[in-house]
Amino acid sequence: MNKQYLLTKRNDAMREIRHSNKIGSHRNCIRINTNNSIEHEIAKLRICYELIKSGKEVVTEAIFVNGSRADIVVLDTHKIIEVLYSESEASCLEKARMYPDLFELEMVKVK
Repeated sequence: MNKQYLLTKRNDAMREIRHSNKIGSHRNCIRINTNNSIEHEIAKLRICYELIKSGKEVVTEAIFVNGSRADIVVLDTHKIIEVLYSESEASCLEKARMYPDLFELEMVKVK
């Protein structure tokens, strides 16, 4: 992937994130949601650490233009990662139906 293509891909993904939420949508910053369990947030941190370490750009706790929310958005690959700790897979799939078509879903279960 050349640099221009990668920048275009990242910007396309950022266009789907609500502009009024840019304060909470900084790239490669981990936003903590105190409504989640500490186990959920630690899992999110570990995932983001590995992604950022490998050169990917991420946004956490993203709110999309259509109002749906995601734990982690990987801008480089247009992937949404949902951390499942107390949430069921079925409820996550229900929530994922509202995600923008640009993105694919990956679920990570935390024990």
